Amino acid sequence: MNENSFLVNDPDNKKTYYGGDQAWFARNTQARSGCGHIAALNSFLTLTHRFPIDKSTYIGYMNEMYRTMGAFEVPILRRIYDMNKDVRICRLIPPNFGQSSLGFILGMLRFSKRRGLALRSRFRMTFFCSYRCEVRFVKKGFQENGVVTLLTARNHHPLTLYSDRTSLSSEPQKAGKDMRNHFVTITGIDETSSKVRLLISTWGRIATIDYDDLVKSWHTLGALQSAMYYFIPKSALLR
Repeated sequence: MNENSFLVNDPDNKKTYYGGDQAWFARNTQARSGCGHIAALNSFLTLTHRFPIDKSTYIGYMNEMYRTMGAFEVPILRRIYDMNKDVRICRLIPPNFGQSSLGFILGMLRFSKRRGLALRSRFRMTFFCSYRCEVRFVKKGFQENGVVTLLTARNHHPLTLYSDRTSLSSEPQKAGKDMRNHFVTITGIDETSSKVRLLISTWGRIATIDYDDLVKSWHTLGALQSAMYYFIPKSALLR
Protein backbone atom coordinates (compact mmCIF):
# COMPACT_ATOMS: atom_id res chain seq x y z
CA MET A 1 0.00 0.00 0.00
CA ASN A 2 1.18 3.53 -0.76
CA GLU A 3 1.96 5.51 2.42
CA ASN A 4 -0.21 8.38 1.16
CA SER A 5 -3.34 6.21 0.78
CA PHE A 6 -3.80 5.45 4.50
CA LEU A 7 -4.20 8.96 5.84
CA VAL A 8 -6.58 10.50 8.37
CA ASN A 9 -6.78 14.29 8.02
CA ASP A 10 -7.59 16.71 10.83
CA PRO A 11 -8.27 20.06 9.11
CA ASP A 12 -9.13 21.79 12.41
CA ASN A 13 -5.64 21.19 13.84
CA LYS A 14 -3.88 20.92 10.46
CA LYS A 15 -2.52 17.47 11.31
CA THR A 16 -2.39 14.23 9.36
CA TYR A 17 -2.29 10.72 10.84
CA TYR A 18 -1.42 7.31 9.48
CA GLY A 19 -4.54 5.30 10.28
CA GLY A 20 -6.53 5.67 13.49
CA ASP A 21 -5.45 6.15 17.10
CA GLN A 22 -7.16 4.49 20.06
CA ALA A 23 -6.39 7.65 22.09
CA TRP A 24 -9.24 9.32 20.17
CA PHE A 25 -11.83 7.43 22.20
CA ALA A 26 -13.65 9.68 24.65
CA ARG A 27 -13.24 7.42 27.69
CA ASN A 28 -9.97 6.16 29.21
CA THR A 29 -11.34 2.63 29.41
CA GLN A 30 -12.12 2.60 25.69
CA ALA A 31 -8.71 3.99 24.81
CA ARG A 32 -6.96 1.41 27.00
CA SER A 33 -8.17 -1.58 24.98
CA GLY A 34 -9.31 0.03 21.74
CA CYS A 35 -6.47 -1.19 19.51
CA GLY A 36 -8.55 -4.10 18.15
CA HIS A 37 -11.41 -1.78 17.24
CA ILE A 38 -9.01 0.55 15.42
CA ALA A 39 -7.37 -2.32 13.53
CA ALA A 40 -10.76 -3.67 12.46
CA LEU A 41 -11.90 -0.24 11.28
CA ASN A 42 -8.65 0.31 9.36
CA SER A 43 -9.30 -2.97 7.57
CA PHE A 44 -12.92 -2.07 6.76
CA LEU A 45 -12.05 1.40 5.47
CA THR A 46 -9.27 -0.03 3.30
CA LEU A 47 -11.51 -2.72 1.86
CA THR A 48 -14.22 -0.15 1.06
CA HIS A 49 -11.75 2.42 -0.36
CA ARG A 50 -12.56 5.18 2.15
CA PHE A 51 -9.01 6.39 2.82
CA PRO A 52 -8.00 9.20 2.97
CA ILE A 53 -10.68 10.26 5.45
CA ASP A 54 -11.38 13.18 7.80
CA LYS A 55 -10.69 12.56 11.49
CA SER A 56 -14.24 13.52 12.52
CA THR A 57 -15.69 10.94 10.11
CA TYR A 58 -13.18 8.34 11.29
CA ILE A 59 -14.16 8.92 14.93
CA GLY A 60 -17.82 8.40 14.05
CA TYR A 61 -17.00 5.02 12.52
CA MET A 62 -14.66 4.24 15.42
CA ASN A 63 -17.36 4.75 18.04
CA GLU A 64 -19.78 2.64 16.02
CA MET A 65 -17.15 -0.12 15.82
CA TYR A 66 -16.70 -0.05 19.61
CA ARG A 67 -20.45 -0.32 20.19
CA THR A 68 -20.72 -3.18 17.69
CA MET A 69 -17.62 -5.17 18.62
CA GLY A 70 -17.91 -4.41 22.32
CA ALA A 71 -15.37 -5.04 25.08
CA PHE A 72 -15.61 -6.57 28.54
CA GLU A 73 -15.51 -3.71 31.04
CA VAL A 74 -15.52 -4.18 34.83
CA PRO A 75 -18.32 -1.74 35.90
CA ILE A 76 -16.89 -0.16 39.07
CA LEU A 77 -13.26 -0.18 37.92
CA ARG A 78 -14.32 1.26 34.57
CA ARG A 79 -15.82 4.31 36.26
CA ILE A 80 -12.73 4.80 38.43
CA TYR A 81 -10.38 4.47 35.44
CA ASP A 82 -12.44 6.84 33.32
CA MET A 83 -12.01 9.51 36.01
CA ASN A 84 -8.31 8.84 36.65
CA LYS A 85 -6.26 6.39 34.55
CA ASP A 86 -3.31 6.60 36.96
CA VAL A 87 -5.18 5.22 39.97
CA ARG A 88 -3.20 2.40 41.58
CA ILE A 89 -5.93 -0.23 41.80
CA CYS A 90 -6.30 -0.27 38.00
CA ARG A 91 -2.62 -1.12 37.66
CA LEU A 92 -3.28 -4.26 39.68
CA ILE A 93 -6.74 -5.15 38.36
CA PRO A 94 -7.51 -4.09 34.77
CA PRO A 95 -10.75 -2.12 34.22
CA ASN A 96 -11.35 -3.96 30.94
CA PHE A 97 -9.94 -6.66 28.70
CA GLY A 98 -8.86 -6.55 25.07
CA GLN A 99 -10.34 -8.53 22.22
CA SER A 100 -9.81 -12.24 21.69
CA SER A 101 -9.40 -13.51 18.14
CA LEU A 102 -13.00 -14.74 18.15
CA GLY A 103 -14.34 -11.45 19.49
CA PHE A 104 -12.33 -9.49 16.94
CA ILE A 105 -13.55 -11.55 13.99
CA LEU A 106 -17.22 -11.68 15.06
CA GLY A 107 -17.23 -7.95 15.84
CA MET A 108 -15.80 -7.09 12.43
CA LEU A 109 -18.34 -9.34 10.67
CA ARG A 110 -21.24 -7.74 12.58
CA PHE A 111 -20.04 -4.21 11.86
CA SER A 112 -19.60 -4.81 8.14
CA LYS A 113 -22.94 -6.64 7.86
CA ARG A 114 -24.74 -3.67 9.40
CA ARG A 115 -23.19 -1.55 6.67
CA GLY A 116 -24.36 -3.86 3.91
CA LEU A 117 -21.10 -5.74 3.35
CA ALA A 118 -20.99 -9.48 4.06
CA LEU A 119 -17.42 -10.60 4.78
CA ARG A 120 -15.45 -13.80 5.21
CA SER A 121 -12.52 -13.91 7.59
CA ARG A 122 -9.07 -15.30 6.89
CA PHE A 123 -7.26 -16.28 10.09
CA ARG A 124 -3.75 -17.60 10.77
CA MET A 125 -2.29 -18.56 14.13
CA THR A 126 1.37 -17.53 14.24
CA PHE A 127 2.48 -19.72 17.17
CA PHE A 128 5.66 -21.53 16.03
CA CYS A 129 4.86 -20.74 12.41
CA SER A 130 7.30 -20.91 9.52
CA TYR A 131 9.07 -17.80 8.19
CA ARG A 132 7.93 -18.04 4.57
CA CYS A 133 4.39 -19.25 5.25
CA GLU A 134 3.45 -16.07 7.11
CA VAL A 135 5.03 -13.84 4.45
CA ARG A 136 2.79 -15.57 1.91
CA PHE A 137 -0.24 -15.00 4.14
CA VAL A 138 0.55 -11.27 4.41
CA LYS A 139 1.02 -10.89 0.65
CA LYS A 140 -2.21 -12.78 -0.01
CA GLY A 141 -4.00 -10.45 2.40
CA PHE A 142 -2.66 -7.41 0.57
CA GLN A 143 -4.04 -8.78 -2.69
CA GLU A 144 -7.49 -9.61 -1.30
CA ASN A 145 -8.05 -6.87 1.29
CA GLY A 146 -5.28 -4.29 1.08
CA VAL A 147 -4.09 -4.66 4.68
CA VAL A 148 -3.60 -7.42 7.27
CA THR A 149 -4.23 -7.24 11.01
CA LEU A 150 -1.52 -8.49 13.38
CA LEU A 151 -2.17 -9.44 17.01
CA THR A 152 0.89 -9.70 19.23
CA ALA A 153 -0.23 -11.43 22.42
CA ARG A 154 2.10 -12.25 25.35
CA ASN A 155 5.09 -12.54 23.08
CA HIS A 156 6.96 -9.29 22.53
CA HIS A 157 9.22 -7.69 19.94
CA PRO A 158 10.75 -4.27 19.14
CA LEU A 159 8.86 -1.60 17.25
CA THR A 160 10.36 1.38 15.40
CA LEU A 161 8.44 4.67 15.25
CA TYR A 162 9.33 7.74 13.16
CA SER A 163 9.52 11.45 13.94
CA ASP A 164 7.00 12.20 11.18
CA ARG A 165 3.70 10.39 11.88
CA THR A 166 3.18 9.55 8.20
CA SER A 167 6.63 9.10 6.63
CA LEU A 168 9.30 6.41 6.76
CA SER A 169 11.80 8.91 5.39
CA SER A 170 11.82 10.77 8.72
CA GLU A 171 14.06 10.05 11.72
CA PRO A 172 13.55 6.53 13.19
CA GLN A 173 12.81 6.35 16.89
CA LYS A 174 12.77 3.15 18.92
CA ALA A 175 9.59 2.74 20.93
CA GLY A 176 10.04 3.02 24.68
CA LYS A 177 9.19 -0.63 25.20
CA ASP A 178 8.57 -3.77 23.15
CA MET A 179 5.17 -4.31 21.57
CA ARG A 180 2.96 -6.75 23.50
CA ASN A 181 -0.80 -7.40 23.83
CA HIS A 182 -1.56 -5.13 20.90
CA PHE A 183 -3.40 -5.15 17.55
CA VAL A 184 -1.81 -3.26 14.64
CA THR A 185 -2.53 -2.92 10.92
CA ILE A 186 0.10 -4.21 8.48
CA THR A 187 0.03 -1.89 5.47
CA GLY A 188 3.12 -2.96 3.55
CA ILE A 189 6.20 -5.16 3.40
CA ASP A 190 9.70 -3.91 2.60
CA GLU A 191 11.99 -6.51 1.06
CA THR A 192 14.46 -4.08 -0.53
CA SER A 193 17.26 -4.78 1.96
CA SER A 194 18.71 -7.92 3.57
CA LYS A 195 16.22 -7.61 6.45
CA VAL A 196 12.50 -7.77 5.77
CA ARG A 197 10.39 -5.07 7.48
CA LEU A 198 6.66 -4.89 7.98
CA LEU A 199 5.11 -1.42 7.62
CA ILE A 200 2.35 -0.90 10.16
CA SER A 201 -0.16 1.62 11.44
CA THR A 202 -0.44 2.07 15.21
CA TRP A 203 -1.44 5.00 17.44
CA GLY A 204 -2.18 7.08 14.34
CA ARG A 205 1.36 6.88 13.02
CA ILE A 206 3.56 4.83 10.74
CA ALA A 207 5.95 2.29 12.25
CA THR A 208 8.00 -0.74 11.24
CA ILE A 209 8.65 -4.18 12.69
CA ASP A 210 11.74 -6.20 11.83
CA TYR A 211 10.28 -9.46 10.52
CA ASP A 212 13.13 -11.52 12.00
CA ASP A 213 12.34 -10.14 15.46
CA LEU A 214 8.65 -10.89 14.97
CA VAL A 215 9.26 -14.49 13.91
CA LYS A 216 11.56 -15.06 16.91
CA SER A 217 8.79 -13.84 19.20
CA TRP A 218 6.36 -16.28 17.58
CA HIS A 219 8.63 -19.15 18.62
CA THR A 220 7.91 -18.60 22.30
CA LEU A 221 5.08 -19.81 24.55
CA GLY A 222 3.83 -16.23 24.86
CA ALA A 223 2.74 -16.35 21.21
CA LEU A 224 0.10 -19.01 21.84
CA GLN A 225 -2.74 -16.55 21.09
CA SER A 226 -0.92 -14.42 18.51
CA ALA A 227 -2.48 -14.31 15.06
CA MET A 228 -2.99 -12.52 11.76
CA TYR A 229 -6.28 -11.78 10.01
CA TYR A 230 -7.78 -10.24 6.94
CA PHE A 231 -11.28 -10.10 5.47
CA ILE A 232 -12.72 -10.56 2.00
CA PRO A 233 -16.21 -9.67 0.74
CA LYS A 234 -19.03 -12.11 0.12
CA SER A 235 -21.11 -9.34 -1.45
CA ALA A 236 -20.74 -5.65 -2.07
CA LEU A 237 -23.94 -3.77 -1.31
CA LEU A 238 -22.48 -0.80 0.61
CA ARG A 239 -24.06 2.11 2.41
